[in-house]
Amino acid sequence: MLRPIIYIITVLSALFPQSDLPFEIDIRTRIINDSKLLVNVQVTNLVDRPLDYLEGFIREINSNGELLDEKRMVIIYSYEPPLQTGFSSTKSISYPLPDGNPNSHEFYISKLKFVGESRVFTWHPKVGFIRID
Repeated sequence: MLRPIIYIITVLSALFPQSDLPFEIDIRTRIINDSKLLVNVQVTNLVDRPLDYLEGFIREINSNGELLDEKRMVIIYSYEPPLQTGFSSTKSISYPLPDGNPNSHEFYISKLKFVGESRVFTWHPKVGFIRID
């Protein structure tokens, strides 16, 4: 009797895998009036707890992989409503339109706080959450 239950659980877990990433980061670029490049960064919270603060850095990288620019970007401030599980927040930044092809952009999370906690964490894809304060 126990074996069929184990098989059913195994099959269901294979059909519906759990995501081990706590955030989904989506970066989209848009050209505005042939004069500037608008970069939208959307972060989706997949953690079980709401976020009170989320900050990171957006990097501009050319086709050779060289870092051209890095700017700080706060996605959620402490005075804004918290980012609940399954919801997204979007912020935008504009750059002058470069000659030729636009450069690529990457976003890295540097600081985050959960609701009701005073501890500050950072997140790395290989290591996970690291307490920094």
